[in-house]
Amino acid sequence: MTSAKASQIKQKLRDGEIVYSAWLTFQSAAVAEVIAGTGFDVVLIDMEHTSMNLETLEASIAAMSRWDPVTIVRVPSHDRGMIKRVLDLGVDGIMVPMVMNAAQAREVVAATKYPPTGVRGYGPRRASNYFRNADYFEHANENTIVMVQIEHPDAAKNAQEIANVAGLDVLCLGPADLAVNCGYLHDPGHPTVQDAVDRVFSAARSAGIPVCMGRYEPASAQRELVEKGARFVIASDDLVVLRSGLENHLRDARAHIAGEPSGHEREETKPSY
Repeated sequence: MTSAKASQIKQKLRDGEIVYSAWLTFQSAAVAEVIAGTGFDVVLIDMEHTSMNLETLEASIAAMSRWDPVTIVRVPSHDRGMIKRVLDLGVDGIMVPMVMNAAQAREVVAATKYPPTGVRGYGPRRASNYFRNADYFEHANENTIVMVQIEHPDAAKNAQEIANVAGLDVLCLGPADLAVNCGYLHDPGHPTVQDAVDRVFSAARSAGIPVCMGRYEPASAQRELVEKGARFVIASDDLVVLRSGLENHLRDARAHIAGEPSGHEREETKPSY
């Protein structure tokens, strides 16, 4: 259920502290339980690039309730109806992909907030513990985390205006889409891509809000990113953990059974997307 823990996370970010999160991308309440019990501050749940539906989302949130992490869902689009339904399930925040300008960012904020601040319709069934929490409405707006993703070079040019929109808590990059839309999918370090990334960091610093990289980055890269302003850290990803863990175990098993040392150090693996 939505709680004041989200407000505590927002305050930590305003104070310049680091928040640690992990992606949940598999349509599995069991995987959600494993992640929630590990100790992350936030579980990010992806409904944009996965088969996750509302029923599985609800089951996953329920499975995580024992540990009560802050939950933020990346919705598939800007659709106001989907944002409303996801929030009504009791998640703590929303991440919206491909926000291009300040007008779209304001629409996102409005969709997450009740009047008079926004336009969210009232019907928070699970979010209010089925209307048992009499003060849910009173605190819902302040307890809801709002993140928007900048994933296009044109959006990066508008990053300052987007970052200045009232009600935004985190400015989130979309590194893969940003590279694709710059024309350099296989060269994310290209100056054109990096210039767009730097624009987002600069805008966030000016507006006094933190940056989220949008995807898991290896721990070896995290310190530099945090120093730039990425204090919403994505420290893990279920797909990366499963894939790299299986690959390493298979490699080790083959090597040891053959009587040879594995001859490798475990590498931090980045997602393929």
